[in-house]
Amino acid sequence: MDNFVVSARKYRPATFDTVVGQAHITTTLKNAILTNHLAQAFLFCGPRGVGKTTCARILAKTINCQNLGKSDAVEPCDQCESCVSFNQNASFNIHELDAASNNSVEDIRNLIDQVRYPPQSGNYKIYIIDEVHMLSQAAFNAFLKTLEEPPSYAIFILATTEKHKILPTILSRCQLFDFNRIQPRDISDHLASIAQKEGIQTEYEALELIAQKADGGLRDALSMFDLNVTFSEDRILRYKEVLENLHILDYDYYFRLTDLVLAANLPQSMLLFDEILRKGFDGHQFIVGLSEHFRNLLVCKDAATIQLLQVTESIQQKYLKQAAEAPLSFLLSALSVGAQCDLNYKSAKNQRLHVEVCLMKLANLPNVLDLTALPAPTGDSEKKEPRSADRAEKKKDSSADSSPLTSDPEPVALPSHTNEPTNGYHPQPNGNGTVKPLPERAPVVADIPKPVSSKLRTTSNLVSIDRPVPAISSVVATALAEAPELPKVDKPFIFEQLKAVWQAYARLRDQQDGSRTEQVMLNREFLLEGTTIHIALDNSLQADLLNDLRQDLLTYLRQELQNSQIQLVHTIALQETRKMIYTPQDKFNYLAEKNPALLELKRTLGLDVDY
Repeated sequence: MDNFVVSARKYRPATFDTVVGQAHITTTLKNAILTNHLAQAFLFCGPRGVGKTTCARILAKTINCQNLGKSDAVEPCDQCESCVSFNQNASFNIHELDAASNNSVEDIRNLIDQVRYPPQSGNYKIYIIDEVHMLSQAAFNAFLKTLEEPPSYAIFILATTEKHKILPTILSRCQLFDFNRIQPRDISDHLASIAQKEGIQTEYEALELIAQKADGGLRDALSMFDLNVTFSEDRILRYKEVLENLHILDYDYYFRLTDLVLAANLPQSMLLFDEILRKGFDGHQFIVGLSEHFRNLLVCKDAATIQLLQVTESIQQKYLKQAAEAPLSFLLSALSVGAQCDLNYKSAKNQRLHVEVCLMKLANLPNVLDLTALPAPTGDSEKKEPRSADRAEKKKDSSADSSPLTSDPEPVALPSHTNEPTNGYHPQPNGNGTVKPLPERAPVVADIPKPVSSKLRTTSNLVSIDRPVPAISSVVATALAEAPELPKVDKPFIFEQLKAVWQAYARLRDQQDGSRTEQVMLNREFLLEGTTIHIALDNSLQADLLNDLRQDLLTYLRQELQNSQIQLVHTIALQETRKMIYTPQDKFNYLAEKNPALLELKRTLGLDVDY
């Protein structure tokens, strides 16, 4: 039985044209070879699995090809002695060094000693140093001079995934090439070509799922491709089997959950989340995917940003359909709720409850936001204010209704210059110059316009605004207006009552996880003068804590003691600074202060302090 070779090695690119997704790199290298503008040192930077080492090997193989320049193609011939020895891993001109395990100064010195000898065959000696950021500081410093001025036949190709860890002195001596993450479409197309060569039937959605899971790394995508081919018994890659094997949450769950929260269906949302957890998915992974789903819906709101949606055609149609149903205000609020849940997930003690609270907020968003569009204004809305005659008539009707002594209306005199009708009624003058009274009608209730740009629903609908409010008698209204406001009486209190309330507040703050310094400050002794509390603090830190709590503390004391005149004054007690005794002279001076006879003894006997 033949040994199995993984696809990442079996289908490793051997020419610049077969490199996937790095056209800007391969084009530059090919032009440098054609024009003979090869630098003495190259630095290939980029994430894992994007082709850094592969391009380094292709470059080393190409510039040493003996048939290079005999044709227009800048590719190795695979027939000359140099190419054959390279393919057999027997080339003496190309050296690969793993800096992760050879990162000492001695390893770099050995490499410098090898550089001194010119190549026996070929034009260049190429040194490929992988994971160069693992070199030690001393190794980098030992490598500087050789890297800057190597022999004409020596070329160094450095590869790293963490460019920021390399010394700036090394970066300035190299020609930098930044490799990009490979696009999911390029990865899926490459996987499709490999599947065709291997005789494997695939669903293109399954390949796109592998490409998105790889996150821009072709080597990771090829490893997952081999894994799913091994998982399939009939050598057919199906979308659902790839979902199960790679443990990926399907798009359908996010579409269903979005429909549920748009309908404010919290119970079904909770049940769907429970189903996701029972299938073994992590709550954090679910929240991250849900936030990305809302982002994709937001992207579909504008035709100019649809190109940012990297999914299949069928999934894209689902996104477009749901984006048309989801309002923009809902998506923005949902993204904010999801981002907050994502930030606080790891610090939550009950992580499932944390996600469920997030779902409760999402399901309540349609009730909080005004998602209904206001109707377009009609021609009747232009009549904003009634005419002066209508206002006068309404005022008369309302005063007649509110008066307890209601009588029949008297004829109203119409001024000679008034020609406009009143609400469609044309007055007819009597013989005595007066006008017939208007016919009795139902009281007119003015329509209250709805707010134009209301976003949040309020509780003003609890009482119907269309119901006529009973009028208050003028006598009662006058009495209420002229009645003096009763002053609030502050109750007196004693020191024991204040101390009990103060201690209760301290216990309340302790239950709310207050700091130790705060408890020390609240448990200090204080004095009471009238309604002013005097407290002495030790330092400015306690004073800052008291200033933060002052308003809350005074509010609590005034409410509990029913006295609004309570004030709080603090002072910082100056602590005495004690000089520490270290030297023998300090000790003698301290003892002499207590017993002055020691000074006389020292002077009489001519003694000195022992240093």
